[in-house]
Amino acid sequence: MLLPVIRILGEDLEGATLPLLGLALGIYGLSQAVLQLPLGLLSDKIGRKPVIYGGLVVFIAGSLVAGFSESIWGLIIGRALQGAGAIASAVMALAADLSRPEQRSKMMAMIGGSIGLAFAISLILGPILSEWLSLQGLFFVIAALAFIALIVAMTVVPRGDQASKVHLNLTFAERWKHVTAKGRIFVLALAVFVIHWSLVAVFMIVPDKLEQSGFALAQHSWIYLTVLILSIALMVPMMLGAERKKMHRQIMQLAFFVIVVALVSLFTGFTHIAFWLVVLTLFFAGFNLLEAKLPSTVSNLFGSQYRGTALGIFSTSQFLGAFLGGSLTGYLLPKLGLEGILYMNIALAALAGLALTFLGKLPEIQKIVIQLDDTDKESGQKAQISALKMPGVLEAIANDGEGKVYLQVDKSRINQKDLMALGQIEG
Repeated sequence: MLLPVIRILGEDLEGATLPLLGLALGIYGLSQAVLQLPLGLLSDKIGRKPVIYGGLVVFIAGSLVAGFSESIWGLIIGRALQGAGAIASAVMALAADLSRPEQRSKMMAMIGGSIGLAFAISLILGPILSEWLSLQGLFFVIAALAFIALIVAMTVVPRGDQASKVHLNLTFAERWKHVTAKGRIFVLALAVFVIHWSLVAVFMIVPDKLEQSGFALAQHSWIYLTVLILSIALMVPMMLGAERKKMHRQIMQLAFFVIVVALVSLFTGFTHIAFWLVVLTLFFAGFNLLEAKLPSTVSNLFGSQYRGTALGIFSTSQFLGAFLGGSLTGYLLPKLGLEGILYMNIALAALAGLALTFLGKLPEIQKIVIQLDDTDKESGQKAQISALKMPGVLEAIANDGEGKVYLQVDKSRINQKDLMALGQIEG
């Protein structure tokens, strides 16, 4: 809700300058980048719920600080506190704890879909609500929503027992070496860094340009609504084509090309509504596609023994992109002008798109269920350990009492004879 309006409405705050507004927009990402991994690790030690409760309380406090503030520095402090409620990793871990192995992918897809829906709705509601409530009022709405989330987490969401997964005895150095060996995690980290840099940078530029084109802030909502509908209509065929033809890397590179085209179009200076609808549709189609494909690519490349390390690098890069995209754009915009900022973003998007070439062949994910001869817990654990040591096995989870082991494997690397040594392959 804040992205479309903070650049414009924040100018009325005491001490507001363009660099400080950029810092206010981006500092949320810095707090997230610093705390996401430590709080995820803390949730492993003390439990998911305490971390989630604490994170929501901190987020609410940050929202109230920003809401009651009449100065730019109060806004910056409030945004930093909001980001310090970095509970995404704990929430996703709790979702994994509460879901059965065979349903886990559906659970994660539902959460991902809710995030995307919230993003779409908030872009539309932000300009509308800000007309009635002002920028400070938006923060009170956000605090209220977070309070509702806290109540739901305390009263509706089960506590859940953390999954008793078998882990190989690997040191952090061994995990880091495996994750970084081929450099592919850094390619994906660069890609997510760039798209979140570009997203925040665009919202440092576009709301002001829309006003200069004759569209009042209240009109921005229906522009974003139209753009999001059109971008989904453009993105879905691209996603389906990538799945059908197994061209995941190529479709991500196409998404970066689409973003570059959108950014280049801003040099024209056109102001007609059709121009803005086309440009913003292209940008959001590329962004939304990459926002969906990049994290799934990380999960597919790295098995459960290494996924936490890989996602830690990935998430930190994502939030750093948002921080630097806001703070540096705000600082450099008065010095470089619109053209300089556009050149910078175009160069970054082109670099990230070209870097994806180095991903090479991506895994062909297949789900396999192994029926064990014995149904006791010890047999399940032994089968998990044996499976995790096999090349191509990304995840192995045993359901106690069923005598089954659920595997996610790279179809192009797995050896069927190795799997058959574990037990009977179902289906």
